[in-house]
Amino acid sequence: MITLGPSTRGLRVWLAAIASAVALVHPTDATAQLSPRSGLWFELGLGPSSTRIACTGCAGVTHGSGPVAYAQVGGALADGVLFGVEAAIQIDETFGRERDAGSVIASNQSLHLILLWFPWRAGFFVKGGVGVAAAEVTLESAAGTSLVSAGVGVGMSAGIGWDFAITRHLAITANAGSWVSAIGDLVLPEVTVDDVIATRYGIMIGLTIR
Repeated sequence: MITLGPSTRGLRVWLAAIASAVALVHPTDATAQLSPRSGLWFELGLGPSSTRIACTGCAGVTHGSGPVAYAQVGGALADGVLFGVEAAIQIDETFGRERDAGSVIASNQSLHLILLWFPWRAGFFVKGGVGVAAAEVTLESAAGTSLVSAGVGVGMSAGIGWDFAITRHLAITANAGSWVSAIGDLVLPEVTVDDVIATRYGIMIGLTIR
């Protein structure tokens, strides 16, 4: 008869714990069938983001942070391949700073056609999109007046995500992605800001109905 020593018993406990963790993380066949979207689907989400704004001739790059919100609606092209329309907006125009005289307030919106690819039956997906982007810059003067300039350009987006299935028609979706908005020139009094490009990075949590 072989008696297990303390180290052997500890190893068995660790192996059992690892096996249990793998069983929890690895989707069962039933769960895997629930993960990919099919047919008509909707997604709404919100999360923190960081924005980088650059332009030709500018002394430096402007950085800011604030929440971003998005909405998507689409359908299925093929098994594991989806299409849709995405609208995203930077909803904190002051990037978390106090709005006062002499400040610059910028907002950024985009409307993209998107493709989602689910390479496996699990919930992981890759997303890419292209469309239009708009930006608005407001200069707050010491006199209390506001000077506003707006521009429209080309936008692109890319990201990854995971649908965590709750039911057959409902999922919590985690996203990480970026949006690039090539706005072009913004014309302000006494100055023209050339080739404005805003790049936004975000981590979002969404609710998906499918």
